[in-house]
Amino acid sequence: MSHDLEASYAAAEVAAEWLRHPEHCFQTIPPSQQFSAYAAREGRNSWPHADGVIELGIAGGESYSVALEFKRPNEGVHGVLTAIGQAHAYLRKGYAGSVIVIPAEYAALGQSGQYVREVLDLTSKAQAIGVYAYQPPDLAKPSPFAGRLQLSRPLKVDAAPPVVAPVQLGRTETQWAHVREGSTDPDALFRYLQAVKLLSGGHAAEVPWIPAPLADAVERLRPGAVPANYISSAPGSGLSDHAWRSFWFEHVLHADAISGWVHNGIEFEANGVSSTIMRSDGRARKLFFVGKSNSIKDKLVGGLNRGKLSEQDAWDALADNYHGRAHSYREDIDSGAEHLGFISSDGRLTDYGYRFVDACERTGDANTGLPRALFMNAVLREGGLGAFLHYVYRLSEEAFQRDPLAFTVEEGGRLTIDSAAYLRWVEGEMANRLHVIRKVSIRGGIARRPFQAELAVLRNLGIVSRKFRFGVGLVVNWPALQGALEFDGSFDRLH
Repeated sequence: MSHDLEASYAAAEVAAEWLRHPEHCFQTIPPSQQFSAYAAREGRNSWPHADGVIELGIAGGESYSVALEFKRPNEGVHGVLTAIGQAHAYLRKGYAGSVIVIPAEYAALGQSGQYVREVLDLTSKAQAIGVYAYQPPDLAKPSPFAGRLQLSRPLKVDAAPPVVAPVQLGRTETQWAHVREGSTDPDALFRYLQAVKLLSGGHAAEVPWIPAPLADAVERLRPGAVPANYISSAPGSGLSDHAWRSFWFEHVLHADAISGWVHNGIEFEANGVSSTIMRSDGRARKLFFVGKSNSIKDKLVGGLNRGKLSEQDAWDALADNYHGRAHSYREDIDSGAEHLGFISSDGRLTDYGYRFVDACERTGDANTGLPRALFMNAVLREGGLGAFLHYVYRLSEEAFQRDPLAFTVEEGGRLTIDSAAYLRWVEGEMANRLHVIRKVSIRGGIARRPFQAELAVLRNLGIVSRKFRFGVGLVVNWPALQGALEFDGSFDRLH
């Protein structure tokens, strides 16, 4: 099991422990019914990068972000000393507190928790650093560190102001990466990362072609705005803005796809040219803005042909839609690339990002072979969806051991699982028992099912089945999961 997965499990159990014992993290204990805690992950931030984040909050009052530093036994006693330094660095970075989680014993140290507490008490004035020592995790439990953490030093997150003014920590509402079905496609991420690579190396970005009616529409909507900047929702001059504009106009709104329609002499026809981005299934190019009854190009062409829209109004609506879609898609791609470990806090490629781009360039296909293996490994390890699957599997195992027919319904004389009820239950357990989802983020209504994006991405990668099975719940492809988690990035491991 990887360091990152163990750190995720540890953060979740620390959050649960603080909910049981607020006095272990607050000097002034808040009312228990108003106190919330959940384990999250660090967003797009600068060095040093925390192994985990725990969000604390008092209803109608203060909220606190606490960084977690996790050490494994193989890091040795030297890791204990670096943990002390890193905990202080997180305070300097702007976290309200830090918590150190280390193995309970080392052969050369004995009781490590006591040692770290004594060092901190002797040398540091920081009260906002807590310490836990742990026994080896039990991976057969939904929360592997349940009952295996021993408090060595309580955290007093409200005892003193932070060392520096708090920074924006890019708070997330789950412990795993931001993914989105239809956006977290290997080829889309490759094309964006390739633009980052080329522009970082001094490659000059091409000036995109903007049809005159579209440029005029931008001027009406946002007087004085640069049309390409507005249409791509990239108004800045930094590397990420240049890379996004390059990606947007080369692969999505390229010269053949950017126009909304043509007139064939009788009526208007929607421009149905696809993007250059390959879908995750590798079968076809992705379509943007066209191809469905509610797609913007189809809707506008319908209005034009019925005489309910002028061409000027249609171009205005198209420019506005391009801008909005670019903004939302950029958030998905940019956040996904960072959460999966492909880009760093300054927007440049990490070593792993370079490996992924280089592999895609060599093979010409982001959906197979080495690129696919690198992508799967990033999703499960750096992206934390390996921890997500652990929680789902162990929670399901407990539920179906209690009642093998839980969540089942009869349809046509056959038993089947009520997947909606099952997923709602899993989501509730993750929020209320494991504390790896922020409670207020749980979706209401029926517009989107719980974990819709996560399961879509994992299904596309062949890691989970598209169907649920009664007595089991979510069906996991264990050989594929284990192989992806153990993949070390080498081509030889694929054969």
